Amino acid sequence: MNLLWLAELVQDGLRNLVRHKLRSTLTLLGVVFGVAAVITMLGIGEGAQRTVLREIEGLGLRNIIVDSTRPPAAALSSQEASYRILQYGITERDVAQVRAICAHSQLAAGHLVKQSVYFGSQRLDTHVLGVSPEYFRLFATERLAGRLLSAADERDGHRVAVVSETVAEHIRAAGGPVGRTIRIGRSYWTVAGVIRISSRNTDLTLLPYSAAKRAFGTTTVKREGGGMEFTKTEIGQLVVHVRNEQDIPATAKLVRRTFQRGHEHPDYTITVPLDILRSKQRTQRILNLVLVTIAAISLVVGGIGIMNIMLAIVTERIPEIGIRRAIGARRKDILLQFLMETVTLSSLGGLLGCLIGCACVPLASYWTRWTGVVTPFAVIVSLAVSWAVGLVFGIAPALRAARMNPVEALRYE
Repeated sequence: MNLLWLAELVQDGLRNLVRHKLRSTLTLLGVVFGVAAVITMLGIGEGAQRTVLREIEGLGLRNIIVDSTRPPAAALSSQEASYRILQYGITERDVAQVRAICAHSQLAAGHLVKQSVYFGSQRLDTHVLGVSPEYFRLFATERLAGRLLSAADERDGHRVAVVSETVAEHIRAAGGPVGRTIRIGRSYWTVAGVIRISSRNTDLTLLPYSAAKRAFGTTTVKREGGGMEFTKTEIGQLVVHVRNEQDIPATAKLVRRTFQRGHEHPDYTITVPLDILRSKQRTQRILNLVLVTIAAISLVVGGIGIMNIMLAIVTERIPEIGIRRAIGARRKDILLQFLMETVTLSSLGGLLGCLIGCACVPLASYWTRWTGVVTPFAVIVSLAVSWAVGLVFGIAPALRAARMNPVEALRYE
């Protein structure tokens, strides 16, 4: 019986809304745009968060990555500046010290190759790194063609290479890049496989560590401005893989302390993907809060519009209220009648706003180049907020109608 009564109230509310189509439509717009804005902003925010999470997870959330970097010119000694001889970056001694203090972690070293890469006469824009087979297990690596580097390649020093998908796109050859020969510096290497890897440098060419070190050594000669510059880097990259996520902060602190003691100049960078993820998540939460707050302002404006219209409707229907009270309607019945009309109006606006918002997310993704994701949580929250807006802003008009004196309402002209 109660359900039938509520259904009758909803039907009566819809009938009153249809009676004044233009006024009802204009009243709905505030809620429609507010809900659509909430869903669109939450969809873009969720998509951006998932993209960042996927990229950072590709770096390995349990990895600590140390890269050799050239120190700033101001950090060079007068002797180094005079003879243009520069030794910087990670050393074998650093690796030994990190291995000693991080006995329960897995280490993988990378040999940085500072040589140009060519396929035929075409120069390939790629970073070259000599790595051990374990390197592929520390990062999110997907094999697309051929094979990965093996223990036999490392042991026997085979001159084979694995290239990333972006590099393979530039090796245009019949049958694909696998089996083709590329030139790195003055030596030739055979492409053994193609991978998709989530890393800061997606343009990668990976060689067996031992073969790369034997072929290119640790010293690079660069000719520029009529002079020559010699640089020496023993280790290009060091990856420390921590077993337990809880141990990452302490391990990262130990690694930083080790390098700070052994390096006078800042010739290295330490990246902790887990710290980056947490920082990005904090930033994303703040951004989502700002976006939702802006959208909520639209809903509040729409709610004020609903309350204004409902107050006018109550004034128009004072004689009707008097008749209903005269034939036995209680204050509670009048209150629920007008409150249901307001909730019906805002809920209808919420449904339309959800449909428009779901349609706007793909459009916003196209224009912003961010992948938008509409989640059930965003839809449910938007519908709940639209319903709450109707309830909150409909109380004042409904109370005004319920508190009217029946005799004065019947005499109202």
